[in-house]
Amino acid sequence: MNMVQANDEKAVIKQLQTLLRTIEKAEGGRVTVPVDGIYGSATKEAVERLQKESGLPVTGEVDADTYAAIYSRALEADFEQSEPLPLYVFPKGRTITAGEVSDLVFVVQVILNALAAGYDDYEPFELNGKYEGGIVSAVRRFQMRNGIRPSGDIDKATWNALVRNYNKYRDVSA
Repeated sequence: MNMVQANDEKAVIKQLQTLLRTIEKAEGGRVTVPVDGIYGSATKEAVERLQKESGLPVTGEVDADTYAAIYSRALEADFEQSEPLPLYVFPKGRTITAGEVSDLVFVVQVILNALAAGYDDYEPFELNGKYEGGIVSAVRRFQMRNGIRPSGDIDKATWNALVRNYNKYRDVSA
């Protein structure tokens, strides 16, 4: 075997070991597989364990079916451990002003309603997407409490303060 083949084989084993470690970490057990590019006893035992759990012939060798099972389990484990994707709904340069009717106002109403438990000067709002009356006044009070000029308009600074407060307090009542 030439040097290029040896390096390729080592890289493939490292990739396999990384996948096996992902599975071990997700299952909460002791992580036993090193990422060293050497198909040693710890790697072989982890492969055998996975083959047994997957109903595959327990050979300790990685064939196409075994690799597919390892890869699939590692993807599932990685997905389960990952954070949900963020939802970016407030575009750059956007400002919500009194009189607007939009889905974005609906989102603001949801956020303010979630925060209403911490404020005693307004009741939850009807979720109708209309930025008018009491909700504009509530935003002004929110802006004052958060050191933002109380214009009643929802600009980037106000949006960021709403989101920070929502993220901080959303789970308190749960």
